[in-house]
Amino acid sequence: MPALPYRQIHLDFHTSEHIEGIGSRFSKENFIAALKEGHVNSVTVFSKCHHGWAYHPTRVNKQHPHLEFDLLDAQLSACEEAGIRAEVYISAGFDEKYAREHIECIRTNKDGARGVFLAPGYHRLCFGTPYLDQLNAEVDEVMRVYGKRFDGLFLDIVTTGRCYCQYCLAGMQQAGLDPNNDDDALTYAKQVYRRYTETIAATVAKYDPDMPIIHNDGGAIFQGRDVAGCNNKHLELESLPTGGWGYDHFPLTAAYARTLGKEFLGMTGKFHGGWGEFGGFKHPNALRYETALANACGARNSVGDQLHPDGEMDLSTYRLIGTAYSEVEAREPWLTDSVALADVGLLTTEKCLRHKDDGLVGANRMMLEGHYLYNVIDADEDFSAYRLLILPDNVLIEGELKEKLNAYLAAGGKLLLSGTSGTDGAGQFALDLGLKFHGIGVFCPAYLRPSFDLAPNGMTSYVMYSENYEVSTDRSFDGTVTATRVDPYFNRTFEHFCSHRHTPYDRSTSALGVAVGKNVGYIAWNIFTEYAAKGSLHLRNMVIDTVDRLLGADKSLVTDLPSCGVTTLMRQAYGAGERLVQHLLYAVP
Repeated sequence: MPALPYRQIHLDFHTSEHIEGIGSRFSKENFIAALKEGHVNSVTVFSKCHHGWAYHPTRVNKQHPHLEFDLLDAQLSACEEAGIRAEVYISAGFDEKYAREHIECIRTNKDGARGVFLAPGYHRLCFGTPYLDQLNAEVDEVMRVYGKRFDGLFLDIVTTGRCYCQYCLAGMQQAGLDPNNDDDALTYAKQVYRRYTETIAATVAKYDPDMPIIHNDGGAIFQGRDVAGCNNKHLELESLPTGGWGYDHFPLTAAYARTLGKEFLGMTGKFHGGWGEFGGFKHPNALRYETALANACGARNSVGDQLHPDGEMDLSTYRLIGTAYSEVEAREPWLTDSVALADVGLLTTEKCLRHKDDGLVGANRMMLEGHYLYNVIDADEDFSAYRLLILPDNVLIEGELKEKLNAYLAAGGKLLLSGTSGTDGAGQFALDLGLKFHGIGVFCPAYLRPSFDLAPNGMTSYVMYSENYEVSTDRSFDGTVTATRVDPYFNRTFEHFCSHRHTPYDRSTSALGVAVGKNVGYIAWNIFTEYAAKGSLHLRNMVIDTVDRLLGADKSLVTDLPSCGVTTLMRQAYGAGERLVQHLLYAVP
């Protein structure tokens, strides 16, 4: 069995103190039968939940008041008997019992408020307070008592969010940081986070230096490489499409995770909606698609379930999970020891917010639908690994990034820019592209008119709702203007408007819309942001045309798979050599 399994269950067990009979219907036989029905080879079981209760005897915490036996021991024993790997879960950021007793340890907003999650619900605790000592004692106890019986430690609800509790304010002052400065507050938050992960790692290492630890937050990897690398042995990417993340989120997250040099898995849920939905069941085809998508993106699988407070596993849930995991099990010979190939790097210098429709979201969607091999990369990545870099809409170029991109272009690399990407923050292109930037356009919306028959409607004027930019070519530009910008007669105002929405185009106007040279392409709109918001086909097809012109014969994969299909290409170690494995899947989520 690989160190990180392909068929994991994340078995939530957050149980209120107001419910009796905790674990009263648990049986080893039922537990094993359910996991076997689901083709499961790894399960996460609970030491402590969000409510703060332990599910085993404890000297440092309190066992759930209505649990009369060691449930953690019983679950670990069942896993040992069935040959199923186990991870142990400890709620780190939420401990409502502790929060009620120590309100001074709750993470505090800049305005002094203490926020509630899922109100009425949980209060997030700050690791810069004495709570860290309590949490560390809980980790120490679990490792000392059970550490040789499980293969991973899962600590939940951890972020580097700014905090203004009395402990963090004092800590910032002692460190010479200004709490009124957001950057200083974030610097201190990262110091607190690193101290937390180092504390936990040192405690775990006393008992097992090789124990995998995961510090979980749904979007944590986009807090930066320094955060993602903080004592995480691997990454578990929480991404329940119907639970608020959406179907865009996991492919984008995985495309970045692939560049971090760590094994990772994709965590979806069996729920029709989100976490903790008792009685909610995802359609089997949705779960089949989501687990297959994770494999195609280079990830292992985890499916979230929530155990009933009485401890009885629901066999209907595991029949559902088995429809997907039986297929994952059959795929595993083509999954292990594989690395995703990529022609294109989507470059971001910002931290991605998982629910934000921005240029990166639109670019990611276009790469999927256009069937390109790509990764999402940051400025620390090796650019030479990619034939084309796309800087979507608003990636400014300064300092070391400018030097790195100049070297990339000099070595034959290619760039696609849009919007203000490629500018230096002072209103000029930072690189010698043969283009001049003159600022934002006067009219919005304007129109894009291709010089060729652009699908789906040919050579006509397509409305563009996003901001456009005035750009011209100079004598050094070696390329073609593949689309022009056509302006309306006027913007819609109280003084003058036409028809129901926006003003029609004035055929007598024309400016640069899209230009493609030997190594550089530029699109004079925030086209990726607009695609995330509007989804108009001409937006994607204009980008596809531009990308294909730049890649030319260097494009590694050509397919006629429809746009809702997903395809990736992996290089897999195979025997004494290697082989290429292509993934193809299709669904309309």
